[in-house]
Amino acid sequence: MLSFAVYGKLLLDATKEADEEFINLLMGSIVYPLDLTDKTDEAILALDKGTISRYLKGGREIHQKIVRGSRKKKVIDGANDYFDKNIVKKINPALVHDLISKLSKAISFDATIAEKKKAELLSLADENTLADFLAKVFLYVINKPNVVIEKITTDNNLPPRNQFFAGRADELNNINSLFKKKGNNAVNICQTVSGLGGIGKSQLAIEYAYRFGSIYRNLIWFINAETATTTQNDFFAFANHFNLPLSPDFMPEELQTAIKTWLGNQTDWLLIFDNLEFVDVVSPYLPNKINGRIIITTRNTRIDFGSQLTLGVFDMDEALAFIRKRLSKDEELLLEFYKKDENDFDTVAPKLIERLGFLPLALEQAAAYIKEVKCSITTYLQLLDEYGLASMAEKQALPEHYDKASDYEKIVTATWEISFKAITLEGAKQLLNLCAYMAPDRIPVSFFVEMREKLPSPIKEDMADKIATLRVVTELRTYSLTSGNADYINVHRLVQEVVRKKHTS
Repeated sequence: MLSFAVYGKLLLDATKEADEEFINLLMGSIVYPLDLTDKTDEAILALDKGTISRYLKGGREIHQKIVRGSRKKKVIDGANDYFDKNIVKKINPALVHDLISKLSKAISFDATIAEKKKAELLSLADENTLADFLAKVFLYVINKPNVVIEKITTDNNLPPRNQFFAGRADELNNINSLFKKKGNNAVNICQTVSGLGGIGKSQLAIEYAYRFGSIYRNLIWFINAETATTTQNDFFAFANHFNLPLSPDFMPEELQTAIKTWLGNQTDWLLIFDNLEFVDVVSPYLPNKINGRIIITTRNTRIDFGSQLTLGVFDMDEALAFIRKRLSKDEELLLEFYKKDENDFDTVAPKLIERLGFLPLALEQAAAYIKEVKCSITTYLQLLDEYGLASMAEKQALPEHYDKASDYEKIVTATWEISFKAITLEGAKQLLNLCAYMAPDRIPVSFFVEMREKLPSPIKEDMADKIATLRVVTELRTYSLTSGNADYINVHRLVQEVVRKKHTS
């Protein structure tokens, strides 16, 4: 995570200044333009060794006056010149390239930085724009706390946080921004996250709860909403946690009323309905007036509740950040669990990511295997080419202790089997089978219409009728096995591979 502590240490490594002298010099870029002084006209940021040490260890947030001050236009406008005159000249010329490289890496692999801001900062990462780069990063890090995660309520049942979570900064910030909007309409009460199995919907919801959970003071409750039974069980645990009055042999309606009453009387709570297929499963527990916030994760794109977020695969930067975190011990990202040449990682990891279609679950499986077996990425790619994804998923028999610790409990084929079974139209099943043998992107629906006489029934008849054609194409999108629109179908290449493997089983 890029913080003032990380930034300060990197700059100190590139200079010969004493800690307190250099940090005071950094803070001077704000003190002088804003004239931040106390009653005796002394600069409020004259820092002693103890304060400096706490800043550099990340154990103390930058003073709120600095945070507010840094947003003032004259500070932002003057930062470049100040850094050029006072900071850049302190850096050892032989270490400039190393400083830029390390700072760029810290920015690139920070999942908390929005992609737009990340691109803005990295665009300045050059020796020719060094003062501007260092000034912009400085203004950024003093506006964010050293400790990102604030304490969340003890009234929660959240699964363990995924220590390898990477990317998704824009999605997380968008969810939080919508939730913070004033008013009590569906858009800023509920966020519905849909997408392919293994795309990371549940992990996104859990990460949101840990990252922004401090604002939900009364309750954060994670509910397996896949069925009415799992939902009832988790709400029963909710009722026990808060000692809600229930009869010894209570009926479901009594539990629903108790939960509904509690939620209706409280504010500042967050419910996560995970793997929800039908809103009717959870609606009996919700009050008419909702004073909290709800996140739904689902494969079913037909759920129309609140704001819709379709989660896609990682981009290359997010995927690289994830694998790097997966093979490193901590936030330093030093690849302690990948004992190969780091240049090998930089060269081959992108090829693995492309081979796995940027899918988070598949990347998790690959990184876990590489870490456990201690093989190279090149070796893993060779195994994929030899056995294929579906076979590798079956062969990746990791030790039992690892399986229990993993946040990803289902292999790819098992995860998608749920969606495969949810397809009810025989024509849709046949269409998916056909798409598994075609180029994965922008498969024209018109191709099947034109070739319908050569297709088996019932897809042959479906493609002869426009309404039936739309119904079949929509059925595949409903459970996120495909994307696209009425004219084109996109299928993830790993979905194709698993479907083809099913044909040979």
